[in-house]
Amino acid sequence: MNLLETERLTIRELDVNDASLIYKYSKEKTMLEELPDQVYESRNEAREIIEFLSTKYKTTPQSYPLVYGVVLKKTNTLIGHVGLSVRLDGVEIGYAIGMDYQGNGYATEAVGAFSRWAKCNLKLSAIYGIVKAGNKRSEKVLSNNHFTFHEEVFMKGFGGKYLIKVYIYE
Repeated sequence: MNLLETERLTIRELDVNDASLIYKYSKEKTMLEELPDQVYESRNEAREIIEFLSTKYKTTPQSYPLVYGVVLKKTNTLIGHVGLSVRLDGVEIGYAIGMDYQGNGYATEAVGAFSRWAKCNLKLSAIYGIVKAGNKRSEKVLSNNHFTFHEEVFMKGFGGKYLIKVYIYE
């Protein structure tokens, strides 16, 4: 089911037919570096994750994580995902676009539309955006969508400790 549309994108529910592309995108360099918790060992694991995420569409709207596919309208190709999960003292937006589609403003377009939809439809007072320090492209996606810088903190995870930047959309 389609959730919303922008000029170039459709944001829709993921389904098991997306497993191959989700798996492929999870193995790309940017995912390995920026979102290592979303790197899958097999297409089957990607399918299992999608099956789990699909259960969230059928429950309450605030049943997190809530993750949707980002589809390029002109080719009807899944190019990434955008979603919300519980973090810090609120809800965090997460997003990724396949490397072949990066640099075209698709992440900015998807994050903007999805943030506005979530704030209005889920009655959120704020949405956090968290990026590793140095990820200038992701920082730009957030700032272009009216997320304001909040703080820098160290975060532990995935075998290390690293500096992150926290942004807020209010």
